[in-house]
Amino acid sequence: MIWEGLLWLVGVGLLLILGLSYALTIPMMRRRVPDDPDHPALHGLSCEEVCFNSRDGIKLGGWWIPASSPRGTVIMCPGQNGSMDKDLPQALPLHRAGFNVLMFDFRAHGKSEGKQVTLGLLEQNDLLGAVDYLANERGISRVGVLGFSMGAGVALLVAAQDTRMAAVVVDGAFPQMSTLLINRLRIQKIPTLPARVLGWLTLWIASLRAYRRLYRARPIAVAARISIPVLFIHGDLDPFVSVAEIEGLKARISSPSDLWRVSDVGHRQAFGKYPDEYNRRVVDWFGQHLS
Repeated sequence: MIWEGLLWLVGVGLLLILGLSYALTIPMMRRRVPDDPDHPALHGLSCEEVCFNSRDGIKLGGWWIPASSPRGTVIMCPGQNGSMDKDLPQALPLHRAGFNVLMFDFRAHGKSEGKQVTLGLLEQNDLLGAVDYLANERGISRVGVLGFSMGAGVALLVAAQDTRMAAVVVDGAFPQMSTLLINRLRIQKIPTLPARVLGWLTLWIASLRAYRRLYRARPIAVAARISIPVLFIHGDLDPFVSVAEIEGLKARISSPSDLWRVSDVGHRQAFGKYPDEYNRRVVDWFGQHLS
C-alpha cells in the first residue's frame, strides 16, 4: 500500500510538472500584436510598406525606409513579444546617419502571418527572406543586421550561414534558448535544479507543439562559423543571460568582435538609459564595417 501511494504521488507530480510545462509554452508561442502601434510617418520618415516571403513561404510585413544617399543597408530584427513598431526609435539614428533601414515583423508578430512563435528556429527563414527581398527587389546584396533579444539570436544564427551579411550588432543575445528559459524560471525563485528540469521540459513540449526541434536554435553551436564583425551589447544586470555567457559566446567567434558591457542596466535597457552612446556605437560599427 505504501509503494502504491508513493507511485500515485509520483505520477500526480509528473502530471503536474508536464501540465505546468505545457502552460508555460502557451504565452511563449502565441501570436503577438503591437502593444503600442507606431509608424515611421509619425517620426517624419517616408517609408514604403512592403511584403515579402520567408524562405518557407510565410508572408511577412515590413517597412522599407530608404536614405537619400545611402552608405549601406541595415535590417532590424525585433525581439520575442515585440514588433517592429517598438524599435522605431532605434531606426531613426541609423536613417539620419545615411543608412537604408528595412524593418519587419517575424512570423506570428504584428503585420506578418503565422500562428506560432518558434523561439528563433524558423525565424531564421524570416531573416533569410528579408535578405532575399533586398537582393531580389532592391539590388542590395550586402547588408548589416541589428537584432534584439530573440532577433539577436536569429541574427547570429543566420550570420553563420549567409555571406551577404557583412556586419551585425546584437543587443541582449543568448547562447541557447534553454539558457533563457531556465533563467526566466530562476527569476521566479525556482531553485536551479528544478528550473533546469522544467526549462528543458518546456522546450521539449514546445518542440512537440511546433513539430520542430526548437532546442536547435543555439547560436553558440554555430558561433565558430561566423566570419563577420559582431558587436555585442549586454547589460550586467540582465536576468536572462549573464555577461559571462555572452563572453563565452563572443570567444567562439573568430572575426573581429567587440562587447559593450553596460554595468547598470538589465535586458535591452542600454538604449533607454544611454541613447546617445548607444546610437554612436551602433552607427560607428556599421559605418566601419558596412559603408
